[in-house]
Amino acid sequence: MSRMHEQLATLLGPAAAGADAEFAKVLADRSHLPVVFPGLPRRLGRNHLGGGRTRVGDATIDLDAFRPCDLAAADLLIRCEASDDELFDLYQHGDIEERTMLLRALHVLPVGPITVRMFGEAQRTNMLVHVEAALCDGDLFARTVGQPGFEPDVANRVLLKLAFLDLPLARCLFAERHANPGLSTMLQDLATEREAAGRAVWRDTWRMIGLAPTAGSAARLVGGLEHGDDGVRAAAAEGLLALGRKDLFAFAEERLPREPRADIRAILQRCLA
Repeated sequence: MSRMHEQLATLLGPAAAGADAEFAKVLADRSHLPVVFPGLPRRLGRNHLGGGRTRVGDATIDLDAFRPCDLAAADLLIRCEASDDELFDLYQHGDIEERTMLLRALHVLPVGPITVRMFGEAQRTNMLVHVEAALCDGDLFARTVGQPGFEPDVANRVLLKLAFLDLPLARCLFAERHANPGLSTMLQDLATEREAAGRAVWRDTWRMIGLAPTAGSAARLVGGLEHGDDGVRAAAAEGLLALGRKDLFAFAEERLPREPRADIRAILQRCLA
């Protein structure tokens, strides 16, 4: 854990010194944890650190979305070896910002039962900032898949939350590695419901179903090539490329001369190559 502390201290920079005095209170008397933890945003700041993706221990996080208080919270919880019950108590009794900070901190804490429990909380909420904190800007989801209680069927329901809230798949780092036909079926069912209601469909639906096709996936991918939304056409082209069915590449060839976007034409040309 000392190496983890060094990494976090380096990322925090000058803010780390200010955190140490507060941490000392908790390390000396555990009862201070519920008092010190909520004050971290005020003491350390809420502005995003910046710097793009980096490795912290086993985790990959995007510092453009993390704040000093998020990493300081992780450092505090690691150093005081907070139990799962203490972590859940902080979440349960926290306000919007405190819950956000805890969910961000989980990205660099060891994956375990509390991680699975917190993903359950994220699945049940429609608070966008909490879903983002749990699922986005790190690889926590990808590292948790396969943990007891987070088998693929459970993980699929959690990932479906991205589609419900229209959050980009790219922000849930490496989640595409866990594409599976069960998830594709869920995404296609959701897409059908949304289309029937005249609502927009999650663009990344086309990317995911190309990685793990199920009944109806090929037809949806081909149809997506003619969609009026540039983002959908790009996702459909990428999905078709991932699917790799040469018998469907004729549709890419037919679309190519009519596609106005250069980036999408490049994907279509990769299909034909």
